[in-house]
Amino acid sequence: MMAFYDVIKYNGNGIDWLIYKHSVDEFNNNSRLIVSTGQVAIIVHNGKIEKICEEGTFKINSEFLPFLKGFTKAFFGGKNAYPIEIYFINKRIKLDMLWGTSDPIKLLDPKYQIQINVRARGQMGIKLINYQYFFQTLVGTIMKNQIIDFSIIQDFFRGKINQIIKKQLSKFIINNKITYFEIDLHIDDIQKLLEEELRTELEQFGFDVINLSVESINVPEEDLAKLNDILHKKAEYEQLGDQVYRTTRGYDILEAGAENNGAAATMMGVGMGMNMAGNVTNNMGIIPPAKENDKKIKCPSCNNLIDVNSKFCPECGSKILGFCPECGSKIEAGQKFCSECGHKLY
Repeated sequence: MMAFYDVIKYNGNGIDWLIYKHSVDEFNNNSRLIVSTGQVAIIVHNGKIEKICEEGTFKINSEFLPFLKGFTKAFFGGKNAYPIEIYFINKRIKLDMLWGTSDPIKLLDPKYQIQINVRARGQMGIKLINYQYFFQTLVGTIMKNQIIDFSIIQDFFRGKINQIIKKQLSKFIINNKITYFEIDLHIDDIQKLLEEELRTELEQFGFDVINLSVESINVPEEDLAKLNDILHKKAEYEQLGDQVYRTTRGYDILEAGAENNGAAATMMGVGMGMNMAGNVTNNMGIIPPAKENDKKIKCPSCNNLIDVNSKFCPECGSKILGFCPECGSKIEAGQKFCSECGHKLY
């Protein structure tokens, strides 16, 4: 048989406890219930909530608990025939609840089109606001001992929190087409979205989410290196321009192929050389051979550059005898081939 409790109270065990089930089994008319600041007491009789007591001191009698009017004690092995249970609940806010993605979120970066593995972590505050609902829905499920602390609550909600974080963060990045390098600019919007979604979820169990913060959204070093490489190439392209950038990259590939001395590198070098001949020579200051229709000759009268096929100078009107653009020999008007080198004139 348990002793009578004159004073029923709980001084708390730090700030990490959430619910404490008092060991009270019997009491008398002199018993008092003391609910300290930041606490709520729930009195349960035969599985039914009889009273919820906020802060204060309460005398336990039939006026306080009407069901005690018919209270009698039977001798069933010394046990109370009408047992009551008293639960103390912590109303204080738990501000250091940590959250984080258990595994990376695999995303395709909307701007650079490479897969990145995004991780996120932070902390939030939670507070139990609907004591009765929480007691009726969860206490029987998660209360294995005399006390429930916040770590048990964190473990219970971990999977759901992780699911919401991953889903909402992915949706925000994809829908807004935000590259990884732009995430910090939107951190306030992301934080607000996650807080609203988690609040909606935890309200179902009587909790309110307070002051959620996002401490870090990051990717592994190898993913960051890929993104930085693309960013550097983009900056180089914008500074050099398309033509010079292509030429420079071509030299890099040819140089790498020469160092490797491999057949594949040699073939790549040949292909690049053929495709880039015009670009390379132009950037080295070498003027490639002009097309036939682009060749010019000087007017023998005014030295104005005119098309090789011109019969009269458009500047001075002189009849063009001209010179062969290939060997420089003098040619007569109407000649179709140079008499010295055989170069086709018209």
